[in-house]
Amino acid sequence: MADLPTLLDELDAARADFHEALGEVDADLVMAPGVVGDWSVRDLVVHVAAWCEHGSAALDLATAGRGADFTYSKRDTDAMNEQIAAEGRALSPHEALAREDVAYAAFRERIGMLEAALLDQQLGNGDTVEAVVRYDGPDHYAEHAAHLRDWFGPDGDEDLDGP
Repeated sequence: MADLPTLLDELDAARADFHEALGEVDADLVMAPGVVGDWSVRDLVVHVAAWCEHGSAALDLATAGRGADFTYSKRDTDAMNEQIAAEGRALSPHEALAREDVAYAAFRERIGMLEAALLDQQLGNGDTVEAVVRYDGPDHYAEHAAHLRDWFGPDGDEDLDGP
């Protein structure tokens, strides 16, 4: 089990790396599909925001003593991602970034308020609180920072056909 300061440091570093990768994106290509499947950079930003919100919801349940109510299953991921992408397409790139900023801040705040012992609590889906924080937070940001860099390549040349 990680300690809370380390977990927060990992989250902050992974998000900073994600935003560094975003900074390498040509502004004219933010809405172009192909970063991950048919997702654009904007869609990817909405996606990471939604998963921070998902993590916050899990932490809310855990801190309220209702961790058993967290029943997310990896079988639900594709359907959730499709719904997130469909809803996110109504947002401008600026709105997507604002949503991610708010979602990240709320998620980080909830993590920071956790009692360390809660990280080991098993939730209704069998995952620990720490596992949820990791897969919705630092691991997720790292995964998608890599997608951005893979799409735009080491020299900034984009591959409009996607990964």
